[in-house]
Amino acid sequence: MQMKKVVVISMLAATLGATAVSPIMAQSSSQQSLQIMTASFSVNGKATDIRTIDKDGVALVSVRDIARAIEASLSVSGGTIKVQLNHNIVTLEGNALTLVGGNAFAEPASLLQGLGATYASTGNTVATIKLLSGIDHAVWANASQLIVSKTVENGREDYVVDAATGRNELLLASSDTSDLVVSKDGSQAAYTDPSGAVHIITLSTKQDVVASTDSSIKNELQWSNDGKSLFFLQGDKNSVIAKVDLADGKVTKLLEDKVDYKANLSVSIDGKQFGYAVIKQPKVTADSSKEVDLDDVAIDAAGTEPQLFYYNSADSSAKPLQLTTDKNDKAFPQIAANGSRLFYVSMGSDEESIGSLAAVDNAGKAATTLFAEQDVYQLVQRDGQLYLLTAKGDGNAIYSVDAVTGSAKLVQTVSDGVTELIVSNVGKLAALSNGVLAVENNGKFVTITN
Repeated sequence: MQMKKVVVISMLAATLGATAVSPIMAQSSSQQSLQIMTASFSVNGKATDIRTIDKDGVALVSVRDIARAIEASLSVSGGTIKVQLNHNIVTLEGNALTLVGGNAFAEPASLLQGLGATYASTGNTVATIKLLSGIDHAVWANASQLIVSKTVENGREDYVVDAATGRNELLLASSDTSDLVVSKDGSQAAYTDPSGAVHIITLSTKQDVVASTDSSIKNELQWSNDGKSLFFLQGDKNSVIAKVDLADGKVTKLLEDKVDYKANLSVSIDGKQFGYAVIKQPKVTADSSKEVDLDDVAIDAAGTEPQLFYYNSADSSAKPLQLTTDKNDKAFPQIAANGSRLFYVSMGSDEESIGSLAAVDNAGKAATTLFAEQDVYQLVQRDGQLYLLTAKGDGNAIYSVDAVTGSAKLVQTVSDGVTELIVSNVGKLAALSNGVLAVENNGKFVTITN
């Protein structure tokens, strides 16, 4: 547990006040002409006003204001100022200081980095919290927290991370476990261990309990809307759609049609309708007249394009219905909340084609293109809205599309380094770029990991 900082900030009545100034700290007439302004900084996620000056095109900050904002101690001896945060000490003197109106100003980056803090001039963002780095995956837990995963030497570590400050706490250290999947209400997370057992973690207490000891392989866990069960693809070839009741751990098979390689399971709100893809394996033929170790095989990938299917488990006589037959790749399939349609990203096989947002009804009779203005990279569905990560000019962009009307709206442009869009159940945005996680705040993305 991090020790609470002891804050000792000197009032500097003699040296930094408006009255007496030591000879070493005396300001020149040119320094007197510099104008003191106020800029808004984000310090550990909290908006803070810091006095600044512009000296020869370089922005300097009030040493006193910065020290107070990050809860650092400050002391003065003659013309020297010492600032201390935890065990880090920065000494400022001579040309490193500019005195204006009885206030000392310094260059912020070197001061803050010397104190062990991070500083981004874009957005004037300061963090004194030790931030995570090398992020692999992130999901929203609730409106103010995310669960962030990173690979470590012995497996994976999952952390609960504050969306405003980046403050983090280890939730789970594990090896060979599935990704954590958060319940709809944000109170619990589920995962499977190497034996196939289902674990439930209560996020508020970090209590981890085994909800089912069933040892079958369970892929793509999906929470039911009421939080009472989990849906998944069962078996080493994802042949079965099943669910586990969290009250008693019982596993029930919902669809066992002997069709292998199902993927991208998506569940309607009522928990009875399913959308998914089926990916056929390519035909591999070996020449029996040649030596086996020559590895001389022919691979025929014709007809292996993923196709989308719909299944209604509430109808005892129903069979899975194939909704698509075209040769395009299909990514990120999402069933509508009421089960009426499947949304997906359609991508042609040639290099000139771009990804577009498409939809097909659950009868497979009406496939339409909803968005093709830019190349669509990713689709996320949340609470009746579809969110797209797309290419736009020299960067990327985020669009929201109404799942009923299909009307699209540009939400925000982002850098072309953004590779994954993360959306909460209430539409809060986060993004991953080169292992760094950023959260949208008042129209700007602020990084909360390194």
